[in-house]
Amino acid sequence: MKSKINLPWYLSLIFIVFFISTNAQETDKASIGDVVYEEYQKNGIDKALAKYQKLKTNKADQYTWTEWELNRIGYRLMLDDKDMDAAQKVFKFNIEEYPNAANPYDSYADYLLEKGNKDEAKEYFKKSIAIAEKSEKEDEQTRIMAGSKSKLAKLEKKDRTFDFLVGDWNIDSQGFNEGKEGPQMKGKDKVTYDENANAFIIHHFGEDGNSEGIRVIAYDAIDDEYDVAYINPNNLQGIQVSSMKMKKLGDKKYEFMDHFTERTGEEVVLKHEIERISDNQMKWVIFEKTDNDDWQKVYAMNMSK
Repeated sequence: MKSKINLPWYLSLIFIVFFISTNAQETDKASIGDVVYEEYQKNGIDKALAKYQKLKTNKADQYTWTEWELNRIGYRLMLDDKDMDAAQKVFKFNIEEYPNAANPYDSYADYLLEKGNKDEAKEYFKKSIAIAEKSEKEDEQTRIMAGSKSKLAKLEKKDRTFDFLVGDWNIDSQGFNEGKEGPQMKGKDKVTYDENANAFIIHHFGEDGNSEGIRVIAYDAIDDEYDVAYINPNNLQGIQVSSMKMKKLGDKKYEFMDHFTERTGEEVVLKHEIERISDNQMKWVIFEKTDNDDWQKVYAMNMSK
């Protein structure tokens, strides 16, 4: 299924937060962005940008001069006026004016997405992230970097890494205790992807069909990992959380490191290895780190549809 970025909603949120924080500091300044837009309505975008440049050259200090001013006009042209050519000129001009700011690159990437140019958009999101990661500005370190990383992750479908898990699975599992085989168990897993939550939902069932827990797995673009929440209906301990770092070991093999903290404060690390035998069959093995830093098998599952 096609994932969509709700661009207008996301951008409106950015503008609200930004203007609350900045307008309070510059209430006595006029908006150069409004000047540009008014000139655009009268004489077109080329003359509007020429007027901007003239006022800036003459150091007209009655206006606010930040990348956000041209930025918001670019979005207005793109989203409200549907004038893509004018929007492109504004976004590109903003990059030329503020080459060391992260936001103009992020905004031009949004423009490229609107035009359907996903590959080039990825490159501009990467440029935005690279600048934001080195920036000392709080808004670039937080809001801009989070937005760029999230949109890039969407384009690269990192939030959909577990698509191969979706479906109804029969589980044959084997527990291990200090390397020795423990009890064997059977059950079922129902795995779905919730488009509204951008998360995978794993519902565990016992052999008798009763619910044994729910896991929610969602990708965190900032830390490049997956956040996991587990709810056990038979053991009322609220929501247990962990984080997972995943990497591919081959075409159909995956490894991810699972980190969580016990209520005692003990840090636990589990290693998961998944092998896709076919579209309808998988092996899933879980290892626990011992006191000697060795990996010891604690659980193994054969999964089939």
